[in-house]
Amino acid sequence: MTHTTDTSQSSNKPPLGLHAPTPLLYSTSMSKQAGYNVWLKLENMQPTHSFKIRGIGSLCAKAHTEQGAKHYVAIGDTNTALAVAYSGRQLGIPVTVFVPSSGQAPPIRPKIELEGATVIEDGRTLKEAYGAARAFARKTDGAFVVDTANDGSIVSGHSTIVAEISVQLQRREPAAIITSVGSGALLAGLIAGLRRCSWQRVPIIAVETHNTNSFQRALLLEPEKQHVSAAPGVEVAPALIPPLEGGPESDCDSPSQSAPLQSSQPQTQAQTLPRGPEPTVATCLLSGSICPSALRLARAHAVVPLSVTEAMSVEACRRFLDDHHLLVEIGCAAALSVVAKGLVHQIVPALGPESHVVVVVTGGANISLDRLESCRQRFPYPAPIIAKSGHEIFMRMLDSSQPSTANGSGPSNITPTPLHDNSSALASDLPRSTAASTPSIAASSRP
Repeated sequence: MTHTTDTSQSSNKPPLGLHAPTPLLYSTSMSKQAGYNVWLKLENMQPTHSFKIRGIGSLCAKAHTEQGAKHYVAIGDTNTALAVAYSGRQLGIPVTVFVPSSGQAPPIRPKIELEGATVIEDGRTLKEAYGAARAFARKTDGAFVVDTANDGSIVSGHSTIVAEISVQLQRREPAAIITSVGSGALLAGLIAGLRRCSWQRVPIIAVETHNTNSFQRALLLEPEKQHVSAAPGVEVAPALIPPLEGGPESDCDSPSQSAPLQSSQPQTQAQTLPRGPEPTVATCLLSGSICPSALRLARAHAVVPLSVTEAMSVEACRRFLDDHHLLVEIGCAAALSVVAKGLVHQIVPALGPESHVVVVVTGGANISLDRLESCRQRFPYPAPIIAKSGHEIFMRMLDSSQPSTANGSGPSNITPTPLHDNSSALASDLPRSTAASTPSIAASSRP
């Protein structure tokens, strides 16, 4: 079964979702350190432990109700595959996930199988597994391959995050939203959600690691060149599976095992962008391509692309576990590192004790204590601050980012008003914007 892509309706149709509303947690420790109110949108509390179920659940439900999908097919040991497996179990539809034979299974594999999906190891590379998945779909009645992020139902599903934030903050406009970026579908959903809430002035800080910064590099290109591949010399691969050749697709435990692929999805010709061969520990930020709707929407919204070191992400992951007793993937922690290292003030200078900043804790199930410890041993602690936005590089070898009061205990004048948790509100309850605008960061920084 083939499916068409339509992102034009993402802000007009309510999503058919399988996700759960998630808490918006006020972080006392991070707020005291940062000097402004830090709120954590805990997408790691989803049934699949990541935001992915919002968009994937919407896509799978739509495929079932509108296209008669009878069998879902996914590729790789990824959060996307886990979301597909969960969606299939909820909808009573079988799921088959194709993965390469790569030795030891990652932590997410048992979770995919626990949802009832059939996991088939086929081929030595991700390309070969993808080819096997497409061949399986061609001979399976009603098969639906979930491999593209550029679908209106996915963007609409992710937009519900902002709808919940609006209610949970009692319609108070945040000074900024910070999120990690992989394929860009989440970013597109956040922008669409901000438009619905008439929060066009709210900037988004889109965070990647230096080894996975496909979105930042794509955004620097001219608009007509922005359909880029995350792997050198390869046509655009489907955005919901990792890059298939040449990219830093390995993590701290697994060597690179990828191969080139020409996407079966209709795509504009990819542009070749050089990237080093070094591996990455932020595997959840790897993508075969950047979602075109994310690039288009980012051109009409205040989006600040920022990349950080993997050492900063690993340190933030460890600190988040210590402070909040929550374990998230290292790619997710890239967004947390921007707050922990005091970089938000560099982007939104007018932040103060009355300002509210929301960090989307994207989550991720492909993590364990052993993996975090293995990654931690590779990097210095505390990590030097080396961040890049566009062509600008910010570097601080000594971490003096933590503000303090006279007694050295941190800012003590942050007294946020308690907010009620109304996370079950629907997006349809929120006002919709009628026109997009391009705000300035200074205008958006007012709480």
